[in-house]
Amino acid sequence: MSDRRPLVICYDGSPEARAALQEAARLFPGARALVVHVWQSIQSSAAFRYSAAGITGALADAMDELEAAGAEAAQKVADEGARLGAEAGLDTEARVVRAGERVWSPVVELLDREDALVAVVGPRGLGMMQSTVIGGFSGGLVHNARRPVLVVPRTGR
Repeated sequence: MSDRRPLVICYDGSPEARAALQEAARLFPGARALVVHVWQSIQSSAAFRYSAAGITGALADAMDELEAAGAEAAQKVADEGARLGAEAGLDTEARVVRAGERVWSPVVELLDREDALVAVVGPRGLGMMQSTVIGGFSGGLVHNARRPVLVVPRTGR
């Protein structure tokens, strides 16, 4: 592939994300790919924000350890996706982005910042009601990205 603008492949370790990664490798052989895992920090949760005031001592230390463990786990997921992408023939780089209030928004920003060719994502299978109430990641990308978004459907259903 001659265009060196990266694909941005959203990867969370799920079977849907693996299938999307494999499809991206099939459609864009040898492409440069940023394999991105969106990490939901405990500090970004509403419960943490409302309860964090005044946390000190051992509890604060435990929260910091939990946060560090979450960041480390997120990096492992991104690294796994990058490894799988490389095995499938992509030129991969693992990235972790911290989720904001809208979990898809840092990916939208990354797409623009990197001048991405396309975002590739698998569906997570939220039902209609859940997607309406909590919002779907792939739907958020489709409706808010200023770059093309490829949602790779599930197979075998």
